[in-house]
Amino acid sequence: MKFALAILFCAFSFYSITQEETPTNKSNYHVEFNFKGAFLMPHSGAVKSLMNGTFPVYEFGAEFPTLGNNHFHNNFPLNSWGIMLNFSPLTNNENLGVSFGITPYINMNLLKNKASKWKFRLASGLGYIQKPFNDITNPKNMALGSYINNITDFALQYQTRITGGMVTKIGFGLQHFSNGAFTRPNLGLNLPYLSLCIKAKKKNIDNKAAKPKITKEKNNFFVGSFYGTKTLTFSPAERHHVYQISGGYSFGFTRGDFIHLQTDIIFDESLPYLKDYDYELKSIDKVILGIFSTYEKKFGQIGTFIGLGFYIHSPYESFTGNWDYANKGGYLYNRIGIKYHITKKICAQVSARTHLGSADNTEFGIVYNFK
Repeated sequence: MKFALAILFCAFSFYSITQEETPTNKSNYHVEFNFKGAFLMPHSGAVKSLMNGTFPVYEFGAEFPTLGNNHFHNNFPLNSWGIMLNFSPLTNNENLGVSFGITPYINMNLLKNKASKWKFRLASGLGYIQKPFNDITNPKNMALGSYINNITDFALQYQTRITGGMVTKIGFGLQHFSNGAFTRPNLGLNLPYLSLCIKAKKKNIDNKAAKPKITKEKNNFFVGSFYGTKTLTFSPAERHHVYQISGGYSFGFTRGDFIHLQTDIIFDESLPYLKDYDYELKSIDKVILGIFSTYEKKFGQIGTFIGLGFYIHSPYESFTGNWDYANKGGYLYNRIGIKYHITKKICAQVSARTHLGSADNTEFGIVYNFK
């Protein structure tokens, strides 16, 4: 299910970026080879045992400059998009094996002149891990419990031209592997790296296009419905359903920016299993109420968002006697995710609800906007 959704997201991303380009304004494209020298950053004692020095990451892909004729090309300094295939021996550790991945990405200009540019790159896609956790055959891998995981990559790069059709980029970044607590364990892998990239232009076509006007996004009310599952133990693990309904108000600004304020009602069937209890279970003991605020940036039909919320009711404390046991963020929770705006009123959403970086569950849902 996750694999299919990720593939659909990749396809929707490319459709969203290219759909408004006119047939007379074809894009240049480049081929790119990227070499990274990475290491494992131990954010947990259980992950520290997987460290084994530095290791390489190899990437090969294609990059396409934007033309300036989509609204979001001018709403943000987005100057190119692309897709990368990557391979890595992952710390050269026998408990992890090798990884393969596919990551769509976007590049944004920060500073530039005629000879060079500083760029920020954001990538997100699918990764395959050869040796996930198994309580019998691979109990030492406490980082990842599934073969298929999300890869998220942030990088700052300096680009300069070597010859007329070839440029080089050097930079540093962070690559993160996680399955959003879909399968435990899910401590994740954080891989800081230095990178060297060679990019060669394969085609040179005039890409001038008329720039559309910068428009202001509209305010509106919205409602949403979401579903996910989670596990509390390692394999063999019992899955618990998590349902959520949300409603709120969106404030639209220029350049594809939104601020969303909402109320979350979360029905989490895993809560009674956090600890043994000696009283009669009530329906309210499975319900979490929260107030949440979100910042969203739209790139065409794709929106990325991050937010912070506050629990006004949660049974975590009644089951555990200690908020830090089950909810490391105390009364606070976070959410990061992606939206695909199918129409002006309907969008699909995939997100992860977390507590200070510790994933609670992955959410899949539909949001309806009252335009």
